[in-house]
Amino acid sequence: MPVGFALGYVVFNYFLINGVPLTNLIQTIGQGVNNFTFLAVPFYIMAGQLMNTGGMTNAIFGFANALVGHIRGGLGHVNILASMIFAGMSGAAVADAAGLGTVEIKAMLDNGYDLDYSVAVTGASATIGPIIPPSIIMVVYGITANVSIGKLFLGGIIPGVLMGLSMLGLNHYFAVKRNFPVSNLPDIGTVGTSFRKALPALVLPLIIVGGILSGLFTPTEAGCVATVYALILGVFVNREVSFADLKEIVLDTMLQSAQVGFIVATAAAFSWVLTFEQVPVRVANYLTQAIQSPIVLLIALNAIYLFLGAIMEASAIVIMTVPIVMPLAMKMGIDPIHLGVLVA
Repeated sequence: MPVGFALGYVVFNYFLINGVPLTNLIQTIGQGVNNFTFLAVPFYIMAGQLMNTGGMTNAIFGFANALVGHIRGGLGHVNILASMIFAGMSGAAVADAAGLGTVEIKAMLDNGYDLDYSVAVTGASATIGPIIPPSIIMVVYGITANVSIGKLFLGGIIPGVLMGLSMLGLNHYFAVKRNFPVSNLPDIGTVGTSFRKALPALVLPLIIVGGILSGLFTPTEAGCVATVYALILGVFVNREVSFADLKEIVLDTMLQSAQVGFIVATAAAFSWVLTFEQVPVRVANYLTQAIQSPIVLLIALNAIYLFLGAIMEASAIVIMTVPIVMPLAMKMGIDPIHLGVLVA
């Protein structure tokens, strides 16, 4: 059963059994998505779709390949570096895996890498997507925890870069251990050409982050700007997005946004039930006595979110757990921005 329906089923039965008016349920579900900031979600989804369809993923891959493709295990490095760049445009791991992933896996297989390793590197590097801004999951966290999304985006830059660097180091270790192939060093002209092709895409993260930090526009407006920019690139500059493609992109964006919105709405109702039953307070009081160190708490939260992330959708996890975790983190002196980056 999909997560949204499962949550809705549990909440609906709770309201019936406890005699709570169903009008409260409708109001809670409506309030779950009645937030201007939530408009950022479909914009970032559509921007990622336009980048994938508009040929920018190939340009990003080519530029990354020109930079690090000549190193031993170079296509693994290219995979990770390209994901770091694309993370600054899409805001979701799924967009990275679906767009760049197809190009990356094919290139690695064509150059003698085994399928298991190619898929593993692609899946791991795609997880950088929700960390480096923009990030859809940070938007959901910001709405749930009432935290500045701009600060969350800023807080995700360094952790995202560190994640990428650590993956590059691990890939280099396996490249040396398994004697992965080495490519020829490209000339400066090849690097320059690939840079010029990728430059329009490389500018987008600067527009998004720079615009938010300078106060030029909000994170939601940044999503709109990113979508318009990607649309202009795909339709008028690269001319790779046709009307039929655009129709498919809009429909797919609507479907993904509706799925996220439904999960957010039902998870908000479930969160209301937890709050009504004082579950966050009880859990916080219990864990405060059991866990005395903020470091131990952060390690425990990492383990919990790792487990939950393997079986549930990220948006639902955030909305269900943050109301429980936040009071405890605040008692331990953990900054909400720090917690948000960890959750993402």
